[in-house]
Amino acid sequence: MDMDEVDVRRLEQFVVTMYDRSSTSTTVNEARLDLFARKQRSYLSIPPIQASLKQHIKRAAYQGGMVWGQAMKPMLCLLSPAEWGWLEDNGRWKTHWSDLPPIARSCQELTKCGCKKPCSSRCKCFRSGLSCTKLCSHTC
Repeated sequence: MDMDEVDVRRLEQFVVTMYDRSSTSTTVNEARLDLFARKQRSYLSIPPIQASLKQHIKRAAYQGGMVWGQAMKPMLCLLSPAEWGWLEDNGRWKTHWSDLPPIARSCQELTKCGCKKPCSSRCKCFRSGLSCTKLCSHTC
């Protein structure tokens, strides 16, 4: 499914505003960087990457236009969800979040701790098997 880039940009700006009303970022990727690096937000509380947002837009368009748009018809005429942000897995449809790996798996070095003393078993860095980084409250 091809998406109109003007609509994607508008939706992207809307999502940026939902996460930070004062943001001057024009893309979710810029907003993610700003909220994570400058405002020190957890990567679990920042907007999705653009690739994930596009998949979500596809799923929402499919649900709203394709499914609910035909709600009054006795027989729905649906296209395959495969082009609309879904993946088939053993006969069941699952959400296709993104073609990119989750940040938590690919960027463990972005983990930061708030330890005031040398890190111990409670520390996120310690549990991830990492040395503290410049993002941590102190350096081990």
